Amino acid sequence: MRAVVFLDGDYAGPGWHRALAGDADLVLAADGGARFLAGIGVTPCAVVGDFDSLDPDSVRRLEATRVELVRHPVRKDVTDGELAVEEALRRGANEVVLAGATGALDHTLGHLAILRRLAARGVAARLAAPDLSVTVLVAPAAVGLAAPTGVRVSVVPLGGDATVTLRGFDYPLERGVLPADACLGIGNMVAGTGPAVVDAHAGTVAVLVEADEAFPRRTTFADRL
Repeated sequence: MRAVVFLDGDYAGPGWHRALAGDADLVLAADGGARFLAGIGVTPCAVVGDFDSLDPDSVRRLEATRVELVRHPVRKDVTDGELAVEEALRRGANEVVLAGATGALDHTLGHLAILRRLAARGVAARLAAPDLSVTVLVAPAAVGLAAPTGVRVSVVPLGGDATVTLRGFDYPLERGVLPADACLGIGNMVAGTGPAVVDAHAGTVAVLVEADEAFPRRTTFADRL
């Protein structure tokens, strides 16, 4: 079951996000993410958070439409995004897409941490925006990309050096080390000579695939191998 969690972040392309919600089996909003959904005419199954980012009128409108409000204390040790993701898993999701996940750098880094945690638990997850899709691989793990020739792909180690194999790229790599203090994996491209595959043998990496609004929302990361 695919869940899309709309966070209180930056958004562009309302039509793209409306279609993203339409593809989901479960739509949740993390606090202020509900405001964006209201603006594009999408009603979430539930809104999760401490509700410090929603004005009282917005909350009353949600209550009037009988949207479930899952309230948490303002003083807590987790973000509203983390709480919304856990709510999605509690409701049976085995795939999680985070929308509105970019913007403030601290929150973007936090959302990468959520992806890392989900990957370690065996849950397929990604950040999704009209121009970018991001997933995290915790070794041993591999992913195939449904991306056309020329699409820009970066593979960035998280938390230390990583050993990876890159096939189907302009700059292939066979069990090469991506140092945590260098930019070796940034700015590669899909070559179109065969399936593009990122295989993490050791460590943890973020895989960032640039795209555009015409690129399929559901197939950026085609297969977990």
